[in-house]
Amino acid sequence: MTNPTLPSAVFAADTYVSGMLAGGCLAAGAVLTLLGTWQRTIVKGLVAKGKRTTATAVQSKLHTPAPDGSTHHVVWRFQTEDGTFIEHEGLADALHHPAEHDTARVIYDPEDPHNARLSTFAERTLAWALFFYAGITLLAVGVIALVVAAIVS
Repeated sequence: MTNPTLPSAVFAADTYVSGMLAGGCLAAGAVLTLLGTWQRTIVKGLVAKGKRTTATAVQSKLHTPAPDGSTHHVVWRFQTEDGTFIEHEGLADALHHPAEHDTARVIYDPEDPHNARLSTFAERTLAWALFFYAGITLLAVGVIALVVAAIVS
């Protein structure tokens, strides 16, 4: 495709940029879609075979300091069927800022109790859905950029 008023280098640059955009979006989209699918599989497995119990928000010194320099922050502690206490750092605690002694339902894998999720929308669905749908969106943008690159070249 040529335009008598524009130099051909402009179209070559457009094709190069479109091709780079397509490749980057396709690669990132594939990785994010696979991450989302993997996380969904983990959550579905937990829901199907996991044990449910109540967790309590507690102060913990076991984690890295907060940006303000404090060394305590809230984690969720629950007890497994065999009496072992497990601390679980919520994936989305920044969304609702639990206070010490708050309670929440938790689902954990009896074979690996550290594989646990709060039984909330944020941890059961939002965690995998953000990766998955961002990946699908990037894949679509990549395909569109590929088509544009093919048309322009």
